[in-house]
Amino acid sequence: MSEVMKDLRGSADPLQNDLARVYEHWQEVKRNQGERASLGYEPRDIRAKGAEEVISSRVLSASAGVAPEQSYEALVLKYPDRFASNVIAAAQERLKLGASKLQEFWRQDIQFFVKSSAIDLFEAPGVQPSAESWVGRDAALPELHKENNSADEILYKGFRGLVWLHEQEKNGDRGRGLTAVVEFGPMQPDRRARVLDAVFFDRPVGKELLEAHKDDGTFISNIGASRHSRIWPMSDSDVASLLSAVREKAHKIAQYENQNPDPHEPLNLENVEDATALRQVVLRRYQSAFRQALLSKRPNRCAITGTSELSVLEAAHIIPYAERFADRDKLENGLLLRSDIHKLFDAHLISINPKTKEIEVSDRIASPDYQSLRGITVSDKVSPKSLDFHFHNFQKQRS
Repeated sequence: MSEVMKDLRGSADPLQNDLARVYEHWQEVKRNQGERASLGYEPRDIRAKGAEEVISSRVLSASAGVAPEQSYEALVLKYPDRFASNVIAAAQERLKLGASKLQEFWRQDIQFFVKSSAIDLFEAPGVQPSAESWVGRDAALPELHKENNSADEILYKGFRGLVWLHEQEKNGDRGRGLTAVVEFGPMQPDRRARVLDAVFFDRPVGKELLEAHKDDGTFISNIGASRHSRIWPMSDSDVASLLSAVREKAHKIAQYENQNPDPHEPLNLENVEDATALRQVVLRRYQSAFRQALLSKRPNRCAITGTSELSVLEAAHIIPYAERFADRDKLENGLLLRSDIHKLFDAHLISINPKTKEIEVSDRIASPDYQSLRGITVSDKVSPKSLDFHFHNFQKQRS
């Protein structure tokens, strides 16, 4: 332990005791990341200037890391009588923004954008873009931009990210742009992380997306401007924008190719309950976009009960979300349903007669509240094929 740390811990001044605890936290974070637990110039500057002046200068110069509890900013707010008003104002603003953004970022299900080539990512040629080839391999993660280095702490705990493979050829490997959502295990000190799961897009998006957003100041324009392998932390709205672009391309190609697979084919249907946690994330993301599309085009009410409370309205796929069913996210395959009705509809305990458009309710439901829905006519314009498919399964439940 350095002499400065001994003095801080043994001081009669509670501010100095708390400062020692902040330093100990920083050192522990560095050790966990495999770095040398150095305090840099802090001991030298404390000897020359004193603890209060060092804390003030770091906060005013925005050179201190922002964490809700273990930070210079937190010390300023804990001992406001020891610091100037401008230092207190800077600490309040930085801690407020830093803490809220950090907490919001932690809650995201997809947090990072990884731009690399397959050959750099896996340090070997010929690794094909598929779950079979990627899952279980160690990936070499690129560096974060300098201003985002604090996000390394999250990488060391494991994360989910969108992976973009460079489209230019390198040693025989050529990427396809936005290729997959990948779940990585904890990053090791050598920046390698095990691929735990991966969901690949049938229709990746690439240069056409970058061209559409060139110089418009969005996150997508920033990734297009960088020709190097890099990791960026990304906002929830940026994740939604990129996944929406993938969906839109898949639908356009499906329409162009006139894809119309038989929805009764078992391989077209995906049992969501058996999906991996990562696939659940992707499905939930697509479901959210589907709901917004339905709300923008349909009366904002439950198609069966008429409930208009938005907080309980959910987007129901009549034919369940299916990887190979090209029309799965067309509005004609969707209904806005109250959450409890949605569950019964998905369980084929409530259905819509495709000939009469009237609600039918399974005899297995005892509640008169639900039985009273029999005979209600649905006015939403939906696909006859979708209704046929759902009603067929409803009738199978009856037998």
